[in-house]
Amino acid sequence: MGISKKISVIYLSFVAWICYSQEPIDSLKTIPVELLGHDYSVSAEINGEPLKEVSWIELPGKRTTGVFTSNTSKLTPQKRGYWFSPDIFNFNSYNEDTPKIFRAHKYNLREKLKIYIPLEGHVNNLASSDNLEVSNDISFFEDKKHGSVAYFNGVSSYIDLRDESNVVFNELTVSVWVKPDKIDGKLSVIGKGEVFSAKITDGFLQFTTPGIKDHSGGKRVVEPNVWTHVAFVYLPNKDMYFYANGELVYKSIASGIEQTNHSMLVGTNLWGENYMGFMSDLAVWQRALSDDEIKEVYSAGIAINENISDLLIVAVIGGVFILILIIVIGAKAKTKKRKSSNAPKKRPIIIGEAIETQYTIQCLGGFKVYNSKREDITHKFSPKRRELLLCLILYTLQEGGITSKKMGQMLWPGFSPARVKNNRSTQIKEIRSIFNDQPHIEIVYSDKKWRLKIEGTNVLDILELQYMVPNLFSYKQHGTKTIGDLKKILSIVKVGVLLPNFDAEWIDPFKARYDSFILEILTPYLDENDFEDDFLIEIIDAILVIDPLHENAVKAKIEILIRQGKHMSAQKVTEHFKRLYEQFYKEPYIKELI
Repeated sequence: MGISKKISVIYLSFVAWICYSQEPIDSLKTIPVELLGHDYSVSAEINGEPLKEVSWIELPGKRTTGVFTSNTSKLTPQKRGYWFSPDIFNFNSYNEDTPKIFRAHKYNLREKLKIYIPLEGHVNNLASSDNLEVSNDISFFEDKKHGSVAYFNGVSSYIDLRDESNVVFNELTVSVWVKPDKIDGKLSVIGKGEVFSAKITDGFLQFTTPGIKDHSGGKRVVEPNVWTHVAFVYLPNKDMYFYANGELVYKSIASGIEQTNHSMLVGTNLWGENYMGFMSDLAVWQRALSDDEIKEVYSAGIAINENISDLLIVAVIGGVFILILIIVIGAKAKTKKRKSSNAPKKRPIIIGEAIETQYTIQCLGGFKVYNSKREDITHKFSPKRRELLLCLILYTLQEGGITSKKMGQMLWPGFSPARVKNNRSTQIKEIRSIFNDQPHIEIVYSDKKWRLKIEGTNVLDILELQYMVPNLFSYKQHGTKTIGDLKKILSIVKVGVLLPNFDAEWIDPFKARYDSFILEILTPYLDENDFEDDFLIEIIDAILVIDPLHENAVKAKIEILIRQGKHMSAQKVTEHFKRLYEQFYKEPYIKELI
């Protein structure tokens, strides 16, 4: 028999064996070596332990946990949320008896994050400096749940993210919070030319790829005027995953993908399928996030450190420049210090606020955080991180701190103790990192309680207020305040109400206590005759910040304005009160104010 015929017989024997064998693929080691060649033991591990459910590009459909045997000459491990070292291996000259180990490493959530736009009052991609962002007709509003959010009008609103580096998506994840005005028709969240479009269609999640291939979710998960976190995870020619509020809702087989150099459009796509409604925290990764990572994004948001990538270089260069500048002008600065000490300092302006004191953390009039350079860094706090910081602040003021158990029940209800601990540790670590340049702010754990330790003044507005009004958030009696204290109290209180954009159930008792306590202090002064009219107006305005429909305060203000001859101002106050009353009670105010 010729050589070619022998090869044919061997090949046919192998094919016949494959066709009729009932053995699983792990039993390939039982095939004669003369047919298949050398067998290799293989394992994928993480921290010395077998990694569960690892797939292999060269072995479609196979999932392994621990050591298995393969005769494939090349292997490439895959698992969402992990990268491997090595990421590919050729066994042609590998004859070791011990298993070849592929070591897995869990991705950091920020790795391969290409786009992160919080949409908190501006359009900035915090994940990359390569993009050129151009926005059109984007409005921003304050939302009770998410703070500042973007609004797309469904006609002309969109964001154009152009990247000169020509982004390639071998894998892709899109994550975003949406609150559409409607769900009828197709609403594109983000699209990249003919590459892809992640959208909402009649309340279903849909992902469109080249050839107008629509991958659609299995059920309607988005409702009008309701905030929903949605995520699309796409592995070309493999799997397509859809998530709503952190949970996998549908999985399907994915089509292929084509790469183009078109820009990415947020709020529309190349077919003009415009999104109409609110949007927040848009993120795009050049990899497929795992189920756990999607849950983390949903529950805790995304932390962006300023000490990464190009920002680190900028910071270092800037620091060196500033140091040189300080050295050069230091002598001159000392000679001018005494002269300039009495000059007013330039500080950020707070809307509706005219006092000089500026706080690192503001809770009144809206949540704000500033760094040591008086730069607004509120955007660094994701919704969950904000809630955790406020939890530490309020319970520190009320009870000297909060236990781990109580914190977990409030912030992560329904989570296992292990998941609560992991989320708490991650979020506290990120908050500490944000306050790294603020040595007077520290999160500490002592006596089985978490608390926020603050040293110094002008750090936290409601802490300054509690210095003058002891037991502000508790139910103990307060003492009588001096006139000097009253002026300081007014300067803080008139900024605004406590946390107007937060409506978490656990915060409501703090708001109610604060309003009641401040009114209890200020309303007795409405009958005070020893104060000048202008000072009484300040007291009244502070009362009306807490309760705009406080009739006695409105009447007192009108009487003072009339006494001062300011009749037009009195008329405006009257009309404003009646308008608010009708809006709130749905009926006109029929009593006389004067």
